Amino acid sequence: MSSIEAASIQNNARLQDSDDIHYGGWVAIMDINDPYVQELGRFAVMEHAMQSKEDVTFTKVVSGATQVVAGKAYRLVIKGVSNSEKMFSYFEAVVLDIPWEHSWKLLSFKPRPIV
Repeated sequence: MSSIEAASIQNNARLQDSDDIHYGGWVAIMDINDPYVQELGRFAVMEHAMQSKEDVTFTKVVSGATQVVAGKAYRLVIKGVSNSEKMFSYFEAVVLDIPWEHSWKLLSFKPRPIV
């Protein structure tokens, strides 16, 4: 089973369990190690690399928040390796998860200063 197929199955399960939905504001992701969250981070890095031709390798999502919009927006802080500089870097990505379309869209991806 591919990661996209697995994500689709997880996505359908999330549609059934809507007790934790908070509309409007950003809410911290409680389980940052959730495979679905990590796969969204991997998708963000791969999509950014395709769009920008920047050579970045995904390491892991280190923190994030969600916001219910027309779908669910994920604001993720991602640790990656900038292969051109051969060092770890942090990035902030916003991915829109649209469950009824079974799709993800990268809305933004930018370097994030280490604090």
